[in-house]
Order: sequence, then structure tokens, then C-alpha cells
Amino acid sequence: MKNPMNKLSPLLKRTSEKMSSLGRDGTSSVDVAINRLRDRRFCLGITGLSCSGKSTFITSFINQLMNHEAASLPGFSPVLGGSLQWVKRHSLEDNKLPAFPYDHAYQGLCAEVPSWPASTVDISGCLLELRLKRPKSLLNPIKSDEFSLYLELRDYPGEWLLDLPLRDMSYSRWCGQCSAQYTQSPRTELLGPLLAELQKIDPLDAVNEEHLQSLNQSFVAFLRACKAGDKRLSLIQPGRFLIPGNVDDPQVLCFIPLLNCGSYTEGQLTAADKNSYFKVCERRYQRYIKELVEPFYKTFFSRIDRQIVLVDVVNALNSGPDYIDDMRQALTNITDSFSYGRRNRLMQFFRPKIDKVIFAATKIDQVLSEDHEAVRQLLSVIVKQAYSNAQYHGVLPQCEATAAIRSSQEVQRKGEYGIVGTGLDGKPIGYIHPKIPERIPERHQWQPFTEWRIPELKPPLGLSYQNSDPIPHIRMDSVLNILLGDICA
Repeated sequence: MKNPMNKLSPLLKRTSEKMSSLGRDGTSSVDVAINRLRDRRFCLGITGLSCSGKSTFITSFINQLMNHEAASLPGFSPVLGGSLQWVKRHSLEDNKLPAFPYDHAYQGLCAEVPSWPASTVDISGCLLELRLKRPKSLLNPIKSDEFSLYLELRDYPGEWLLDLPLRDMSYSRWCGQCSAQYTQSPRTELLGPLLAELQKIDPLDAVNEEHLQSLNQSFVAFLRACKAGDKRLSLIQPGRFLIPGNVDDPQVLCFIPLLNCGSYTEGQLTAADKNSYFKVCERRYQRYIKELVEPFYKTFFSRIDRQIVLVDVVNALNSGPDYIDDMRQALTNITDSFSYGRRNRLMQFFRPKIDKVIFAATKIDQVLSEDHEAVRQLLSVIVKQAYSNAQYHGVLPQCEATAAIRSSQEVQRKGEYGIVGTGLDGKPIGYIHPKIPERIPERHQWQPFTEWRIPELKPPLGLSYQNSDPIPHIRMDSVLNILLGDICA
């Protein structure tokens, strides 16, 4: 007869380790554990590819909640019903994690010449305490009338997100993926002469460290070109080659994809000399995952309760079919890295699962309001595969369209509607855009969108930092309600 303790022992061991680690983090970590078990603390995963507007979204998210009495949030039930009393910011218990630079970002938006929140170059976070009024209960009249809900937010470079799929990918498999990608447009054109140089290397040859470093530098330059300009690719790996963050040993970033690995069997590659290109790059690739990718995942994503995935749909449409396909693959790969499932109060603490997912099209102030629904429909088509992955685990994702900070207005002249705002040079700017489709265009249908260039606008003028003006937005109240409405009840 099997001993039932054989099944319980691993769980009890993980439980003990979890509680021990909480104790090491600080005395307040016990409260963290209790709040999680009581469904009073949630970690929101604000997930976004590079340039999707993640830092801008977090800034607006905090601002809307802290200024909820003056903000325009008719679609957020705790505000509409009057249960939200006040909101405070706290530091996270992790002393090694810098605070999210909300004040700096908000002051920049309120300056005489406003500026957008800076792109994220390292990790940060904050904790929001929402004080809520509890509905009166006849069954428990002595129960507290108010309670606190704690929301944990963390920010990170979007470039790092694309490394998560590497956790389950061997070096040789990654090389094979690169080999397939690099022979297709637009990566072939962006690689230029580097493609031939990478194809010349025999993985079994003895490594020339000087040559490897030179190729690595050229490879990093290629990755930078992939995200430069108006048209940006999404699937850029390794992401830390672009924004390393704190790296103790730079050598962990010095490897390249060997495009000829497919010419050899796994046995031949395994038996390669330890000083071969293959073995040297493989060791550094494995260190990269162990020392950079895994700690990042455990710190930021292993405890996510709810997730919003930000997608710059309008820019992808503007870039063309190759860039749409690249974004679709990137989003599918990302969602494969997360654990989705229905909430269980006790197991959520030890084995967290994401029980709610929102895909949100960002920056919809770039298009007319009559096209906002089309953007949302187009997003649903783009994320269809990623959406299906989440559904498979019992989670029903939702699609939304939002502008965390509205920087434009609509005008009508001579019967035609257009967008107006302030250009980067400080001068007024206006434009009319093509009709946004609800489906991905085909063949000749792409021409109006690839010929159109989205003007860059400055943030809205006239916000007052001293008066805590709420940031103008589009449908942030709807996003807040989907994420938080039920858990604020």
C-alpha cells in the first residue's frame, strides 16, 4: 500500500521553504502571506512588448486610482458605487527593488513642456493600498465596515519579456529557430553581410574568442536595428543584449546563434570539443538563462494573479504584414510562459495561477473614436493563438482598447473627421487616417496603412502636479473594472 505521505511530502517541503523565504524577506512578509490567503493581496502582471506603452500605462493606472474622486471613471464599479474610500502608495517589501518612478513620470506630464514617461531600463515596483467600504452583512454585524486591498505592480524592460520562452528551449533549438527566421524578410535585409558571416561558422571548429566578440557586437547591432525606426519587430531575442540591466559578468552576454547547427545531429553536437564554438556558446547561453532569465521570471511572473497584455496594434498595422505576423508569434510565445487556471485560495499562495487575462490595444487616441471598436476586433484576431492558449486552461481572456494617456482630440472640418494634437516640435498637428479594419488586411489592402505614417504627439497640455489633476484617458475605467471590479467587492 502506497504511503499517502509520499505525495504530501514534496508539497509540505515547498510550503516550508516558501514560509522560510517569507520570513527572511522581513517581518511584514507574514502579513503578505495572510493577505494573499485572505484574497486581500494581488499581483497584477502588466505585460507588454517593447514600445507598447507599459510605463505610461502604469503611471496612468496609479494616477487614476489615487485621484479616483476627480478622475473620469464611470465604468469602474468601486468608484461608481462609492465603496473606494482612498488609495495610498507603499514601497514593496523587497528592499532591493527600486520604487516605480511615478512622481518623476507624473511631474514630466505636468511640466510646461510635457514629456512622456521614460522607457524602462531596469526593474522597479510599487504597492497600492485600496481602502474599501464593505457592504453591510446581516449575518455578521460585528464584521469590520472597511478593508484594505493591496495591489502589487512591477515594471521591467519589455525587451526582457521575450526571453521567457528561452527557459524551455535548448541552445541548439534556439539556433535552429534563428536559422529559420534569418532567411526571411525583413530580418534578412537587416542582417546584411552578417548573415553570410554567421553561416560560415562551423559549430565544431575551435572558438576564436576575438572573432566571437566581434560577431557578438555585430549581432547586438542587428537586434537594435530590429527595433529601430517606425517599423519595429517584436520577436527580438536575447532581449538583455539590448538592455542588460545589472550583469555581474559581461561574458554571459557574449554568444551568438550558430546557424549551421542543423547540419549536425544532437549526438555530434553533444560530443563537440569543450572549446568549440558550439560548446562555448552553449555554456554562455545556459548561464544567460540560469543567471538572468530564471531569476527575472521568479521575481516578476511566478506570482502573478491577474495579467494585462499591452499590444500596440495601430503601429503594427502601420508597419505591414511581416510585422503583424512577428507580433502574433511573440505574443503566442509569451503566453506559453505563464501558468493559467482558476483560483484556489490556498493553492494560489503556493502555486499561483493567472485567473484573468486582458489583451489591451494601446494608444487608441491615435485613431478616431468610430474606429476604436475596429481596433479591438483587430486585436482579437492578432492574439487569437495566444487567446486560445489561455482558454485551454479554463481562463476566458478579454480584449479591450485603451489610451492610458489621451494626447489628441477629434475635430470635424468640412464634414470630415480628423485627429489633432501637439507635435514633438511643439506645433499643432492634424491628420486623417485610413479606415481601421476589423481583420488583418490581405495583399493590396495593406497599401493605405503602410503608406500612412503615424505622427508622434506630445502629452496633453495643462496638467497640474500641485493640484493632482487626473490624467485624461480613454477606457481606463473599463480596464480597471475588468481587472479589479470583482475583487474590490
